[in-house]
Amino acid sequence: MTDESKSTKEAVIKSISAMKNGPLPLRMYMVTCVKCGTCASVCPIYYGSDEKKYNPAIRSDLLRAIYKKYNTTTGKLLGGLVGARDYREGEIEEWVEHFYSCTACRRCATYCPFGIDNSVLTRKGRAILEANGLTPERLKKVINTSLEMGNTDGASPKAFKAAINFLEEEMKDEHGIDIKIPVDVVGADYFYVPAAGDILVNPEATTGIAKVFYVLGMQDKWTMSSHFFDGANYGLFTGSDEEMKADNKPYIEEAKRLKVKYYFAGECGHAYRIIKMMMEPGKWWGELPFKIMNCMEFTAEQIKAGKLEFDKSKNPLPVTYHDPCNFSRSCNIIDEPRIILKASCQDFREMQPHGTENWCCGGGGGLSAMDDIHEFRMKISGKKKMDQIRATGAKYVAAACSNCKRQLGQLMEYYKEDIAVGGVHDMLSRAILIEGKAAVRQSYD
Repeated sequence: MTDESKSTKEAVIKSISAMKNGPLPLRMYMVTCVKCGTCASVCPIYYGSDEKKYNPAIRSDLLRAIYKKYNTTTGKLLGGLVGARDYREGEIEEWVEHFYSCTACRRCATYCPFGIDNSVLTRKGRAILEANGLTPERLKKVINTSLEMGNTDGASPKAFKAAINFLEEEMKDEHGIDIKIPVDVVGADYFYVPAAGDILVNPEATTGIAKVFYVLGMQDKWTMSSHFFDGANYGLFTGSDEEMKADNKPYIEEAKRLKVKYYFAGECGHAYRIIKMMMEPGKWWGELPFKIMNCMEFTAEQIKAGKLEFDKSKNPLPVTYHDPCNFSRSCNIIDEPRIILKASCQDFREMQPHGTENWCCGGGGGLSAMDDIHEFRMKISGKKKMDQIRATGAKYVAAACSNCKRQLGQLMEYYKEDIAVGGVHDMLSRAILIEGKAAVRQSYD
């Protein structure tokens, strides 16, 4: 073994062994798996292909076996008899395929009798890959772009403002009135932070938000930022806590600069999970001078209060909702998007199962951005979701996540299905009544 190989081995063992000082659940994951097969039976990857390497327990054993070898008495004494083994020279390069063949959807944790969350171990494996310069090139490029430009698309403030002007013109064409999207307003109550895709690629999610604020008479109560308009944070996917926090901090500082009362997260599950379930309770930046809420929570509240009205005939197609894994399983945002869709659509249909038991779209964990594994995402990781959508007979799939929308859109194209894909507020945007009338538009493009 070369000096470089020895150094890599030592670093890998050190990183894995560090879990013995980690949270209790993480330590339990390292010793409690009994290989019952439950996780494999509910895994979207294993559903698409039952190759041994796609079994979540087998993947996690890449870490678990080494952990046992160095951190348990039985592993040190009995070795392979208890599933322990040493690190093999060069194996880390093989881990790239293994740990990036997981969508980190957490469905396994929902069904595992011991509550083992293999996505946590996937992220640990990816963190080790990141430390050794083995993060897939596409994901690394996205992170570097976001850290440099403030958004994953590399869009400039000028490009952002041009996009906002275009959306305002579109809304003027639809409704015949000026509906504004405020930008860089200090002292606004709500700082709206969607994924950049909901401005540059699927912008109706943002026009839907603008129309809600207009109807409520709150056009002067919200704002976006021309420099920070993308909540997406790929550090969650690569396992890099350092990069995840580095991507997050400028947005928190911007919220403080704008003196807002609410950090108003858009339709992006992993972005909301990071700020609400990780950053806020972890107090990364201390006590925050604002509250955090999701736009779907806000809109659903207004609908339940009877403050918004709709013309459902503007959305006549049968519609189903795909639960983004980070919203449903990690943030418990399940009812809110359904309240919005049922209020604005004529024919809403559920996939089975759904909610916390939903099947991943196949592009979770950052996989949707990796075009080099397109065939894998279409034929294997996305197979179950395609089966689910077809079973509903829906002609429109709403998903509150740009990554999900990209994956689902590519699935429809790959399987030549005449099924549109978009967001939740997209449907609201087409049906919401403004001064008694809905948008003059029927297109689903």
